[in-house]
Amino acid sequence: MIRLSQARSKTLLAIHGWSAVALGLLLYAVIVTGTLAVFEDAIGVWADPMPVAPVEEIPNGTGALMADIAARIDPAYLDEVFLFSGTGEHLRALFHYHGDDGTEPAMLFLIDPAQQRVVREVEGLSPDVFRQLGVGALRDFLVDLHVNLLLPGRWGLLATGVLGFAMLVAAVSGLLIHRHLLKELFTLRRKGGLLTARDRHALAGSWNLPFAFLLSFTGAFFSFGGAIGLPAIAYVAFGGDVETVSEELLAPIMAEDDRPSPLANIDAMIQDAARRTGAEPSSLQIHHWGRADASLLVGLNNGDGELLPSAVAYAGASGEFLGLRPALGNAPSLGGDLVSLMSPLHFGNFAGIASKILWFAMGFASAYVALTGLMLWTRRRQAEPGWHWLEKLTVIVGYGLPLALLINAAVYVTRRPVPSAAFYDLLSVFLAAMALTAFYGFAQRDAARSRRGILRAMALVMLALPAARYWGGGLGWQAAISGGLPAVLTIDGLLLVSGAWLLWTQRRAPAPAMLETESEPEALKS
Repeated sequence: MIRLSQARSKTLLAIHGWSAVALGLLLYAVIVTGTLAVFEDAIGVWADPMPVAPVEEIPNGTGALMADIAARIDPAYLDEVFLFSGTGEHLRALFHYHGDDGTEPAMLFLIDPAQQRVVREVEGLSPDVFRQLGVGALRDFLVDLHVNLLLPGRWGLLATGVLGFAMLVAAVSGLLIHRHLLKELFTLRRKGGLLTARDRHALAGSWNLPFAFLLSFTGAFFSFGGAIGLPAIAYVAFGGDVETVSEELLAPIMAEDDRPSPLANIDAMIQDAARRTGAEPSSLQIHHWGRADASLLVGLNNGDGELLPSAVAYAGASGEFLGLRPALGNAPSLGGDLVSLMSPLHFGNFAGIASKILWFAMGFASAYVALTGLMLWTRRRQAEPGWHWLEKLTVIVGYGLPLALLINAAVYVTRRPVPSAAFYDLLSVFLAAMALTAFYGFAQRDAARSRRGILRAMALVMLALPAARYWGGGLGWQAAISGGLPAVLTIDGLLLVSGAWLLWTQRRAPAPAMLETESEPEALKS
């Protein structure tokens, strides 16, 4: 039991409530998209599957294909090369360099690893080339909405960083205002109305507190680390040169030598990394391709239960093994290990499907807590002027956001081949869907009617999505199973079951009724 004076409890309750009111809807959007992004790879496979899944993430022969690409493009693009998983089990190869004007000209290639061929290529500025690739736009849009809220430059990272701290404030204040925390972990009164709704909110929030702390801290770290941390280090220690600090932190140590020299056999180095570690190679970084000081870093997949990522470094020109490297820095360190822990702890990608399911469930609970907290705050103030508009807005964003994402998916999967401007098309569809949802929601007499209408629309889109995907040129279930792509069948099945359940519950829903209110917050009762 946490003992606080009544005055202090009131202050903490105000902080808890107003932090949610001020930033709650944006925080809810970040949580929902982050929860879905836990399964971003499965979503990518569902939306953009290859006919047959590759046996290896980077199969033998990929290095030769990379060398063929390097031989036909401008040598300037060979300064930094990255190969990593794309969408639908494709690979993406980014060739780029840092221009004197501060820009990063780049060429991005989408590779089918099973057939060892380039599917699509674009040229432009990094990171814009990712939005111009087209294929994988649905997954990229979801991730960009989560990471940047679709804002340009570092503004998006700053915004999500602030939201991470807002979630941390809400979690801490929520912990303190629940005077009977252990009791509330097992309390759910079934009297109906506002009392039961508040118990559900407290129950979900109490059980989810550890995850809320973890999610908010790691999310804020990623956002502020990219938007503020790296530029600050560059300004203090490297005269503002972000490129130099990135190389110091991430690239293998190689004495500078700009003499021309061909790169050693890439496939041989990838196979050597797998043989030495027993882990599957998952990514590739090449610095200064074509120079005597070239370096190559093979990233490795974590085994189940392993939290810290690792990589194997090679001298690019000779193929000489340089040793195992941590994810940050050139030698193992406590700071590097702590930084490396942030990604698996934020995304839940350390114990296979089990950790992803747990992270998805906890993320869903966090979204529920954020949404119900806003609904409770506005319902308690229904009699006050203006608050009913916030209640309607909460319903519009709370249920309209998932609806808009489902509509985006429906539009995307029906357009084959995927156009290069698919990302921007999805942005237009998303904004239009949110605008139409807002028009419908504000036109209704009350928030309860808005909620029921939006949920029915969600159910119908869910039920239609599997058929839309197939008619748009997607794989059938039999082809997906035979091609080793179970994600296609799994997501289709979840959509059908969820849509049917949602439609049934809304069909049986009672007419909207006014919820009773209470004069004294539960947090202040003894």
